[in-house]
Amino acid sequence: MGHTQTVYLDVLIGVNLFINYFLLLAVARFLHIPAKRGRMVAGAALGAFYALSIFLPELHPILSLLVKLLMSATIIWLAFPIQSWKTFLRALAGFYLTSFAFAGFMLCLWYFVAPQGLLIKNSVVYFDVSPLFLLCATVACYFAIRLVQRITGRQRPEALFCPITIQRGGQESRCTAKVDTGNTLTEPFSGFPVVVVQEEAVQAVVPQQQEQTAFRLVPYGAVGGGGVLSAFRPEKLVISAGKRVIETRDVYIAVSQEPLSNGEFQALLHPDLLS
Repeated sequence: MGHTQTVYLDVLIGVNLFINYFLLLAVARFLHIPAKRGRMVAGAALGAFYALSIFLPELHPILSLLVKLLMSATIIWLAFPIQSWKTFLRALAGFYLTSFAFAGFMLCLWYFVAPQGLLIKNSVVYFDVSPLFLLCATVACYFAIRLVQRITGRQRPEALFCPITIQRGGQESRCTAKVDTGNTLTEPFSGFPVVVVQEEAVQAVVPQQQEQTAFRLVPYGAVGGGGVLSAFRPEKLVISAGKRVIETRDVYIAVSQEPLSNGEFQALLHPDLLS
């Protein structure tokens, strides 16, 4: 006669909400994704909703895999600012790697401790815990992520990478910028510093074809030659530099049609903007 376990809906949703949030936080930290806390909470909440699949009959392995892929893809799409397929696939792969690591931890917990009330079904984790234990586990997970970052060297220096927000025409674009000490570009007439941003990361705020007068040409030089970049002046540029938030209107955004990195950052920030 099989053992029947009672699953409490509030505990199921609460546990998976916290688990998913910290999995997403780990992905954002390790891949340097400039994600907003609200979006990650929304992604975690969607994952918690998907946890209701624990009440479904045991799925066929192939069907379970397809459903899990679809669920994970929608969680990543909701949680992070996706600017390209490459960014999406990197985030999805990172989410799976952290999920596998967590699953391994849960199997070890089951093997060595065998906590009463632990259930894993349809890739959903459930264990009956008190709110105090869940709070303590949340804090422990946060510090564990920070510790792993320090050990592996994956914690980026705040002075080198900065999340930026570009606002124009009621729209805004967010991306990660690298502070480039070699970037001395300025707009020739105003002398304002220039931030170089790859095109796919700034499409929402780029002036339309009928607004061509909004563009200025900014000459640049490089080892392989030189050229000009089209640049426009935003209504506001917001830079999150560590604990500082810098806002400026005296700046131009140059649009690069070539990628600036392998996905780690999407803009080159003029160092004078941090002064």
